[in-house]
Amino acid sequence: MGSPLFLFLAILAVLLTGCGKKEIKNEIVVKEIGLKMKIPAGWQLGIPSIHPGKKYRVSPTGDHCFPSEKSSYPFGRVWVMDLAPFSSLKEFVSTTPTLHGLTVTQVPMQICGYEGFEIISSGLGENRVPVQGVYQYIRKGDKVIVVSFLTLADSFATQESLFRLSLKSLVIE
Repeated sequence: MGSPLFLFLAILAVLLTGCGKKEIKNEIVVKEIGLKMKIPAGWQLGIPSIHPGKKYRVSPTGDHCFPSEKSSYPFGRVWVMDLAPFSSLKEFVSTTPTLHGLTVTQVPMQICGYEGFEIISSGLGENRVPVQGVYQYIRKGDKVIVVSFLTLADSFATQESLFRLSLKSLVIE
């Protein structure tokens, strides 16, 4: 008599436990600032870390994403910084060029309803190879959220559309 009820409760418990542990692996989530962003298809989450003579390996956590464990480019990253000591986002972006290298273009814009700037940059990366990237700086209160994608300069034209798809998925609550 109680057997069907027991079976139903057991199945329900397994389903609920499975749902609770389900992780979304195709997006970067930074809970403390309410940020979510899908990563490009085929990319991985984690922090690529290189060891002499070995390939890049995925760390189980991180605010980075990348497509290959064998190369450091392209990659994406999200991080948060204090706005202070700067009084405005414009001053922050104009005064901290080392975050993104040399500015190619700088465009003010609203990003997810917040004040932002998008910068296309160029510079030198690992082993002094030319790199190019897209950086979005977003002011949320007294914090600056930096969302970036960086790749080798000669592959920027082919990678930019992937970067843009991810940036369009950006949500900040």
